[in-house]
Amino acid sequence: MFATSLLSAPLTAQHVVEGRVLGSADGMPIEDVSVTAVGEEIVVGTDSTGYFRFELPEDRPGVALSIEVIGYRPFERTWILPLSEPLRIGLRQEAVELEGIDVEVERSGWAAKPIAEQLKFRVRSMMGIDRIATVGDLRAFPDQRADIWQFLPWMTIATDVGCEGCMMMMGMSEPGFLVDDRGVSYDEFRSWPVEDMCRVEAIVFPGGGQTRSVVAAYTCGYLREIATGERTLSPFLGTVAR
Repeated sequence: MFATSLLSAPLTAQHVVEGRVLGSADGMPIEDVSVTAVGEEIVVGTDSTGYFRFELPEDRPGVALSIEVIGYRPFERTWILPLSEPLRIGLRQEAVELEGIDVEVERSGWAAKPIAEQLKFRVRSMMGIDRIATVGDLRAFPDQRADIWQFLPWMTIATDVGCEGCMMMMGMSEPGFLVDDRGVSYDEFRSWPVEDMCRVEAIVFPGGGQTRSVVAAYTCGYLREIATGERTLSPFLGTVAR
């Protein structure tokens, strides 16, 4: 009996930190939120239900979370561990800190939707299948000054030097390139560093006997302009290659 108890006991105990991130105004889940455990080198993103989860060693007395997503006010707070129940975190929409100034934007209709929702709609409306890297994924990349092309293997994309044999496990072949919804050449795409980007999408459009694909990268400045209403994102995806 004693031996059985030893075998069934966990080797290392862990604190489970989990919860959901929602819009404070409407209670709707927010996807692709960057959730950082401060001082722990842990960054995770929320799924389509706003859910996130990670574990910390049992000796941690608390956890400080820094939560960011374009179009919502950044959120920071510390909780004592262990948690008695999953966290429920509400973010305030349409308040963007830009150069020390809080800008409140009144919008309606398409422009009022969260940016991540707008971007997904554009892909799905064209029957596309996307693989997404959020700001948390990008900031976790060890070389922030590397060009964005060097980040793509983190999205399960394998490439060769000349791009003629570009491919992705989900069927990507010879992709076109977008930066901030503008069609660019392969060389221009490679001129952008990882540190300037807040979202990357690898998109495949199957059908018609030929797979079309595009890699779209969005700079943080461009997404902030959409969040503050300086720009309006079109419901239709920009230039789709091939």
